[in-house]
Amino acid sequence: MAGGGLSGPLQPALLLAAGALGFCALLTLNSGGYHYGVSDQAFYIPVVLDQMDPALFPHDDELIAAQDRFLFFDDWFAPLVRLTGLSLPVAFLAAHVLTLLLLYAAIIGIGRAVYRTWWAVGGLLFLMTARHQIPYTSANSVEGYFHPRMLAFAMGLSATALYLSGRTRWALVVVGLTVLVHPTIGCWFAVLVGGAMILGGGIAPRTVLAGAVVAVVGVVLTLGDSLRDQLVVMDATWLRVLATKGYLVTSDWPLVAWLTNLAITAFVFALYRYRRSLGQTSEREGALVAGCGLLLAVFVVSAPFSYAGVALAVQLQVNRVFWLIDAVGMVLLAGVLFEGPRGLRPTVPPAPVVPRRALVALAIALALTRGGYRGFVERPERPIVQVGLADSDWTELMRWAATQPVGTHFLADPVHAPRYGVSVRAASGRDVYLELIKDSALAIYSSDIAGRVARRIDDIGDFEALTVEHARGLAGQYAIDFLITEQRLDLPVATSAGPLVVYELAGPDPVVVRRPR
Repeated sequence: MAGGGLSGPLQPALLLAAGALGFCALLTLNSGGYHYGVSDQAFYIPVVLDQMDPALFPHDDELIAAQDRFLFFDDWFAPLVRLTGLSLPVAFLAAHVLTLLLLYAAIIGIGRAVYRTWWAVGGLLFLMTARHQIPYTSANSVEGYFHPRMLAFAMGLSATALYLSGRTRWALVVVGLTVLVHPTIGCWFAVLVGGAMILGGGIAPRTVLAGAVVAVVGVVLTLGDSLRDQLVVMDATWLRVLATKGYLVTSDWPLVAWLTNLAITAFVFALYRYRRSLGQTSEREGALVAGCGLLLAVFVVSAPFSYAGVALAVQLQVNRVFWLIDAVGMVLLAGVLFEGPRGLRPTVPPAPVVPRRALVALAIALALTRGGYRGFVERPERPIVQVGLADSDWTELMRWAATQPVGTHFLADPVHAPRYGVSVRAASGRDVYLELIKDSALAIYSSDIAGRVARRIDDIGDFEALTVEHARGLAGQYAIDFLITEQRLDLPVATSAGPLVVYELAGPDPVVVRRPR
C-alpha cells in the first residue's frame, strides 16, 4: 500500500527551505519570469483599485462589475492591502510568493501520501515546474505572476494532500476556503475531493450533500438575481464578441480539442491502472482518480449547454476541469517514472519499490535547461523579476495619466495591453475606451457588456487609420479626454514620451459618429 511513511532519512528543515527556494526560482524561470501587471492582472489590479476607491472608474465601473459581482477576491484582498500598507505591486508579489510556497507544500504533501521514496517526491516537484498550457482552456499548469486562480489551485492541491493523508474534514474546510479565492476552481476541487471522499468512503454522502446544499443556498441568496440573468441563450452579438475566445464555447472546439483533453483523462486512468497492477496504490488514490471521472462527467453534461450557448454554462468554464485532471496525471506519471519495481511487469507478491535516481536526475537537468532557456535566452531583454511596471515610454505616460483627475477618460490602441505590456486601467487607475482582450473576456458575464464592447469595436474601426475628425467624434460620443497614439495628428499635445503622444480631445462642438451609444 502507498500512503504510509517514506523510507530514507528524515529531511532537515534547512533542505526543505532550500528546496522551496529552488522550486520558486525554477518555476519562475520556466514561466519566463515574474512581471507585474501582465495578462489577467489587467482585470485583477483594477478590481482591487476599485474596491479601495469605488469612485475610481466612473466610465468603466459597469464593465469591471460584470465579473467582479461573482468574485470575492477583492473583498478580502483590498482590506489586506490597506491593513499592511503595502503598495499594490509589492502586495501582488507577496501573494505570488505565498502561492508558490503553498503549491510547494501541497506537492510535497501529495507526494508523501502517494509515494514511498523522497526521490519520487523530488521528481514530482521538478515535473510541476514545467509550465504547459492545458489545451483549449486558456489556463496554464502554473503561472509566473499572481492570479487568484493560481492561489485557488494551490489551495485545492493542499486539500487533495490533506485528503490523501487521511485528514478528510480539514480537506473540506480548505476546499470551502478555495471558493472564496476563485469560485469556479473551488467548485471543481469540491467535485474532485468531495467526490473522492464519497466514493472512497472517507465521509458519509449525506454530510457532503448537506454541505453542498448549504453552499448552493448561500450562493443563490448572494448571487440569485445575477445567476438568474445568466440562464439565457447568448445572442449573435454576444457570441460575436466571444469569437476570439474559442475555448469558451464547445461549438467552437475543433476535433483536436476534444481528442487532446479526452486523451489526458484516458492517460490518467491508464497510469492509475498500471500503478494498481504493481500494488502501489491506496484506496484514497483510487478514489481521487474516480473523482477525475466525476469531473469528466460534469464536463460531458455541461457540453451540450455550452454548445447551445447557454450563458451560465459558458461562464462556468467547465473545460478547466481538465487542469485538475492534468495535475492528477502528473502525480501518477511521477510515480511511474521515478519509483517502481525492478521489472516493468507486476509480480506476486509485488516487487520492492526502487527509486529511479537516473530519471530524477534527467528530470532535474531538463527542468534546469528549459528554465535557463526561457528565463535568460528566449527574451534576454526582459528582467527575471519585475516588481513594478517596467521603465518604458508607455509607463512614463501612465505615470502622467495617474496624476490626472479621477474620471479622466483615455482612448488608446484597443490592443495596447499586449503591445505595450500593461493596460491603461492597471497602470494608471484611469478609464479607457477599449482594452480589447480583457474587455472581450469580461463580456462573457453580461449581454449588456458584450453589446458595449461590440459597439466600441465597430465605432473605432481601424485605430491605425484614426483621423482627427473620427477621434473628436468618439470624444464627443463617449466623453473621452485624451488620445494616446504614435500617429502625428493635428491636435493639441498634452504630453509625449518617445514615439507616443497624448493629444487633448476635450473641446467644443464634438462630432458625433456612426451610432448612438
